[in-house]
Amino acid sequence: MTPPTILNYPIIAIGDLHGQRAELERLVEELETRPEWDESALVFLGDFVDRGPDVRGALDLVLKLLERPAGGSAVMGNHDLALVRAARLDDGPLSPYWVEGYATRYDHHETFQSYHVQPLKHSIAAWVESLNALREAMPARHRDFLASLPWLVEAPGHLFVHCGLSPELEATPDEQVEALRAKRWRRSTLRPIPGARTDQLWEEDYPVWLGADRSLSARPLPHPDKVQVTGHERVVGPDVTKSRIRIDTGGGFGRLTACLLASADAAPVFVSSR
Repeated sequence: MTPPTILNYPIIAIGDLHGQRAELERLVEELETRPEWDESALVFLGDFVDRGPDVRGALDLVLKLLERPAGGSAVMGNHDLALVRAARLDDGPLSPYWVEGYATRYDHHETFQSYHVQPLKHSIAAWVESLNALREAMPARHRDFLASLPWLVEAPGHLFVHCGLSPELEATPDEQVEALRAKRWRRSTLRPIPGARTDQLWEEDYPVWLGADRSLSARPLPHPDKVQVTGHERVVGPDVTKSRIRIDTGGGFGRLTACLLASADAAPVFVSSR
């Protein structure tokens, strides 16, 4: 399936899952008590894989929930991007950056375990074979879902993105939104501010909006017309300002939080799995 990129209200945004199927089940039980549940589209904020105990089960449940009549969507997180590019779930070219990065910087063991594949890392060749084995072990619908995840989902008053827009790019908020829509991360069009950290650490395979700049979760470049709803960086509780809403309260290790948005200008309502 290719998730839609435009949603209408009411919308329920759900923070980073990281393989926490049981926690998602508890959250859904709470959401089902809300009168808005049947009419609410869902949007998941990315990071479906790694860290948690049941990556496969979490993805199965997500796909089932997105088949509800109200539908919904999801955005790509950095963990999803790392897996997609390292294991070539998108049938793209080999990415040395992500092959190495997924091995050394991501807690991927639970993802392999969920699909009954043993990650071997005694050599690059063995690791690449492990990634190939993981790709083959994953159901096609899981591979296709993760590979097709958009970078941005939009509603009239909100932007749903894993991390946030960047103040270290000369590109305007609208230009960044257009690049997110196109899944395009190019130095020439986004124009990192000379000398800024994004300029110094620019990585062609890793957009800042998906997590390369963790600070964007807390301090994204404000959009003039829309509030950004994000995950990525774990927070103790829902964190709300005029320009953004953060709801990753689990980080793969605890309670999930959902954000109910009844309209473009309605105050957010938060529901917790615990």
